[in-house]
Amino acid sequence: MKLWLYGMLLRLVTPAVFVWLWLRGRKDRRYRHHWSERLVLGPADTTLQGCLLIHSVSVGETLAAKRLIDHFLSQYPEKKVLITCMTPTARALIQQHFGNSVSCRYWPFDTPGAAKRFVRKFSPKAVWIMETELWPQMLSQLSRANTPVALLNARLSARSAAGYRRFHCVMKSVWKHLAIVSVQNRGTARRMRVLGVPESRLFVDGNLKYDIALSEADIEKAESWRQNNSNRFIWLASSTHPGEHEVLLEAYKLIKKERPNCCLIIAPRHPEQFEPVAELIQQSGFKLARRSVNKRIPEDCDVFLADSMGEMMLWGQLASVSFVGGSLIDRGGHNPLEVIAAGSNVMSGRNVFNFPHVYAELAKAGAVRWVDNAEDIQEAVNLIQQAAVMKEQHDAAKSVLQTHQGATLRVLKRALEYTLTGSGMIKTEQSPQGLIRYDSDIIETIEDKHFTAQYWQQQKAIAGNSTGRATVWFIQQGDLGLLLRHYYRGGLVGKVNKDRFLREPADKSRAIHEFDLLLKLRGLGLPVPRPVAARMEKTAAFSYKADILVEVIPGAVDVYRLLREKQLSAELWQKLGSVIKELHDTGVYHSDLNCHNLMLDDKDKAWIVDFDKCDFRESGDWKEANIQRLLRSLRKEKEKNETFYWKESRDWPELLTGYRR
Repeated sequence: MKLWLYGMLLRLVTPAVFVWLWLRGRKDRRYRHHWSERLVLGPADTTLQGCLLIHSVSVGETLAAKRLIDHFLSQYPEKKVLITCMTPTARALIQQHFGNSVSCRYWPFDTPGAAKRFVRKFSPKAVWIMETELWPQMLSQLSRANTPVALLNARLSARSAAGYRRFHCVMKSVWKHLAIVSVQNRGTARRMRVLGVPESRLFVDGNLKYDIALSEADIEKAESWRQNNSNRFIWLASSTHPGEHEVLLEAYKLIKKERPNCCLIIAPRHPEQFEPVAELIQQSGFKLARRSVNKRIPEDCDVFLADSMGEMMLWGQLASVSFVGGSLIDRGGHNPLEVIAAGSNVMSGRNVFNFPHVYAELAKAGAVRWVDNAEDIQEAVNLIQQAAVMKEQHDAAKSVLQTHQGATLRVLKRALEYTLTGSGMIKTEQSPQGLIRYDSDIIETIEDKHFTAQYWQQQKAIAGNSTGRATVWFIQQGDLGLLLRHYYRGGLVGKVNKDRFLREPADKSRAIHEFDLLLKLRGLGLPVPRPVAARMEKTAAFSYKADILVEVIPGAVDVYRLLREKQLSAELWQKLGSVIKELHDTGVYHSDLNCHNLMLDDKDKAWIVDFDKCDFRESGDWKEANIQRLLRSLRKEKEKNETFYWKESRDWPELLTGYRR
């Protein structure tokens, strides 16, 4: 399945998704709000252009990302931050926690039009995606815009990895679009490598969910709630789902026989469950109180319904024992670390495949009690309430938590370095005369003189030149080899106006565009030259000139010169075909694919150079046209040169074999 077919399918199912949102809105009317955001309709918010976009998907990802985002905002208070999510509950949590310090909206449906509008309207400086929420169309559009994308706190189970493998034809290019993948554990890293994430961009930085702690505000808030419940035994059922509430209430009846002065706090995972759970509690004969109408737990209530969001740290402080939901049913469980950080001991069902590593660590340390039914819950509550057992389990859980903390600062540093502020990041210098973009790792400072052959001649750094339509200068300064190219016009226009181009936005100008494209292709792991610097220099009122510096590929010789000297082996032709295929699979159109722009280095690695007027394109006939252009160039050189070791019937099928492999 190709990306265009995926896009077509998304367009077809979009009406059904809106129908689903409308039906879901019968239980939670918030699903019927902000529909225009789902398709990115309406005017662009220019105040958010150039923002850092953080996609936190749902409640769990938002809770994990809170500290990361807080740290970023404290370090860069002037930066514009847009947080996107998929659910109204996550949206409410974002607005409740961050207030006006960030903007919030829904992540759009992954149709080609919505993705394109989103990238155009917000032009994010960088995108941080939490866990494994990857959408091919959006990543393709961000790639075209040269926007670095980081996948942070990633986790990938064996089940999810198998699902991604089934859609490898769509997803294989997605992994290459990522500037960095920061994963929670080595198992995830191993599965990511198998799926195609380059080793150079894959890091094991730990799980953000472990970095959780009570704030002074959390502690003060809990103290005020404890005052009128100091003599009661309170236990908590957190993040619960339908199918679990009945079991919990049955267990509560058993517990209440032994502990009449107890209270159960139920905190359903989703707000649409608040009313059904309230009805179920009353039908069970328990006296109900609700958070929405009470600022304290009434002394005479049996079950307190926590019909609010973002207060789990409060309930965890009040309860000495907590059941973590989604685990008695085939839901995969929820994060137990929040209630552990609040001081509560944990019991859980055995369906915890969403958090296998967390629960494995807790089980190994004896920091979780497994339950399967109401009787197990009663037994676990009685056991944990014993002072010695409570302390032992509490200490074990705290030890697990502390052992794995520190991921937030590691992940933040990594994300900043690879997408926003790292020492190897690209710098831009603007002036009235134009714009220069350069890699400060190679050239610490850049000036207009660096784009002239005269300057390098004065430095005695010219190592040679090559002439064609224009002169290309080879520069050797210490161990650094550079190629300096001035942009010239071709065809009949070039005879009248050889190097002036009609003024356009700087980012779209010839040199800057090629620089950015090469940078992106390098990030995707493609064998192209490393861009060093590019300049757009304004000339008259409506024109500009352009120059680029790229790093010379050590030991590389173009195929034209090689064929003037020797015949290439079948293996080398297949390597050349394979590298063209790699370029095409990534969606890169090369405007002038010929035997001068294909190279082999001294280790027989194939390279592609000269990306002027090239770009990303959707699938289409251009790929075959690219191949035919290369064939014409080989035929042309064969006719022009008496010595040219290329035989079409022998060599061309080998190249196609490599291309189609």
